Formats: sequence, C-alpha cells, structure tokens
Amino acid sequence: MDRKQDWKWLPAQMPTVARLLAEKREQLGPEWVNTCWRHGVVDGEPGWFFAAEGALAVGTPWADAPGVQLWLGLKLAPGGRNPSMLVLRDKEARYGA
Repeated sequence: MDRKQDWKWLPAQMPTVARLLAEKREQLGPEWVNTCWRHGVVDGEPGWFFAAEGALAVGTPWADAPGVQLWLGLKLAPGGRNPSMLVLRDKEARYGA
C-alpha cells in the first residue's frame, strides 16, 4: 500500500491546527512533531498524534489523551461546537509508554 499522501491542504482547511503545529515545532522541535505525525497519522497508532478543527480530524485519538474527552463532549452535545485541538505524545514518554 502506498502510504504517501499530500497534506498540503491542511493549513488552508485547518488553520488553527496549522498554527498549533508551528508552535509545537518551536517548543518541542520539528523532529518530535514529525515522529508523532508519522506514528499517529501515517501509521494510525493511538497515543501519538490527534488534531481536529471543524468537521476535520487527522491522526488517531486515544481515550486518555489530554482534552480528547472534553472535545468529544463538546462535539456530541446538543448544539455541539467544533473546537480545534492538537494533542501529541508527551516528549518525555518517548517510545516506551
């Protein structure tokens, strides 16, 4: 299976997530963000990367990710909102967690 996908659409369709990603690259380094992306988005592994904005989401959510339960509650509530969020694996957790 060809896993290459063009993600050039993301900044235009998910501008808040794109901004949050840029901030995380500054804070954690581009290598860590790329590692999280590869595991969570490309490989579909929970516990690495999840981002949502409006009706779009990329990555793989996991139950104990910070803010995911709140995000789901806001989306599923009557008159639900579509908050933006970005969750990456804690850098200190590395690969063993």
